[in-house]
Amino acid sequence: MFAYIMQGTRVFVSSAVLAKRALFSWLNPALWAMQLFFMSLFQMAFFVYIVKFAGGEEIGIAFVAVGNAIASVAYVAIFSVCNITGEEKQGGTLTPLLVTPANRMAMFVGRAMFQVLNGIATVFIALFYAWAVFGVDFSMTNWPALIMVVVLTSLTTVGFGLMLSSFGLYLRTSMVIANIFLFIGLLFSGVNFPVTYLPDYLQPLAYIFPLTYGTEAAREAVSGTSLLGMADLLIAQMIVGTIALLIGYLIFKLFEDLSRRLGTMDKF
Repeated sequence: MFAYIMQGTRVFVSSAVLAKRALFSWLNPALWAMQLFFMSLFQMAFFVYIVKFAGGEEIGIAFVAVGNAIASVAYVAIFSVCNITGEEKQGGTLTPLLVTPANRMAMFVGRAMFQVLNGIATVFIALFYAWAVFGVDFSMTNWPALIMVVVLTSLTTVGFGLMLSSFGLYLRTSMVIANIFLFIGLLFSGVNFPVTYLPDYLQPLAYIFPLTYGTEAAREAVSGTSLLGMADLLIAQMIVGTIALLIGYLIFKLFEDLSRRLGTMDKF
């Protein structure tokens, strides 16, 4: 048992390190920095100015700016993580990777770990824009609570992205699914308007997304709520994120077996 755990840990660490090295072997660091510093700004500006010029005083600029700052993690956690299997297919390395006896969970969760850090950095840069550009007041912010919310949201959203990534084993690419769920998340997760604005029959769907809990908890942290005061949100977010990761692992195993039988593993 101990040897199994140690082997899984080694696979996890090596996958995390190699994923970061591989990313910057083909991605220009300047392009990565541009995405890191400007993607969230343009997204936030788009929705903030829609609310501003549409006269959305009931919602408020702070509501939209903080919501989009937290939601900026989705570009990293869903797009980058969801494309893990697609990148392996495109590079012709998926089949050799899956014939190894390495622990599948440790391998693919490790691949996503750099994106957790990337997501945390993206959110804090977006929160800076919310303060510096859009005038959001952070004077009452409970910073330990906000930091915990950002870290947990990045972790759980990456888990959701891994669940979507598992479909890439069977489909030609999982990027179509990533696009769909990215914008569904913006609609259902209370990013630009409260979840209660949705029709009653759609509101329960909002709570299958970890981002819903993250945006609500972040707003509470900005208003000064303690970690204890938002514990129910954070616990629910951890449960949803863990369930998404476990479902993703089961789907991954299912599609791995199915793609072996149908010969779709190399289809890209």
